Amino acid sequence: MKNTRILLLLVLPMLLLSCKGEKRLARYNELYQQEPSVIYVAPLNDVSMRRAVRETSDSIYNASLNIASRQLYLTATDPLTSLGYYVLGPLASAQVAATETRTGKQLRNDNITDLHTDLGIDAVLFIDLLNWSHTFNSWSVEAEYVLRSTHNGMELFHVHVNATKILPTDFKGNPKPLKADLEFAEQYGCDLETAQRCRLVEILNKYVLKDLPSGKRARRQEAEQYAKPHPEYFNLRIRRDGSVEQLKDEEL
Repeated sequence: MKNTRILLLLVLPMLLLSCKGEKRLARYNELYQQEPSVIYVAPLNDVSMRRAVRETSDSIYNASLNIASRQLYLTATDPLTSLGYYVLGPLASAQVAATETRTGKQLRNDNITDLHTDLGIDAVLFIDLLNWSHTFNSWSVEAEYVLRSTHNGMELFHVHVNATKILPTDFKGNPKPLKADLEFAEQYGCDLETAQRCRLVEILNKYVLKDLPSGKRARRQEAEQYAKPHPEYFNLRIRRDGSVEQLKDEEL
């Protein structure tokens, strides 16, 4: 009986890996091997378009995007910390960015082993904000996430996502903010339009980054290695009730 149990323990992981679909252990094999502890979130690469300022509404719109872009950067650390990684805080990150002589493109492609040898950073998270769009009751953002090792320069994680937050409407067709949206707007003193975008990117960060394997400081469950990872390219929708769902292209 004992030998049978041992055999099952040896065979079970193999069976799980042979199941249909890629598993986290395969997708993040290099990340599991390197086990990075310290992550630096590089300054946000915001290439989204702004409006030419001709009217007051254009300035308001641009300011809303600027605030939401900042929110995207600032809220990327929380999911990583929750997963058990040590993430450089805002002050330390600002100091690293201020002394960095390489461009964002060079950090993405050139040798960055000095960040490990000099500062103890194991990996750098890059976020590209590519595009904003909206309708009368929905707000969308397109973003790309890349986690790069400072040990050997390898790409440990890559996701390209289109995310949309949709609000319910009243009988006149006007959008009805959720309770969490109203609380956010009141807490941060911003308009509801800006609150929608900020809430969108905050939820996006949580959903995208929670797919990373747990860090050393977290209690790692063996089963997580055999869970199905997010696709590398996908679409995300925050439903009218605030819940989140991953979509197929044809469902957009």
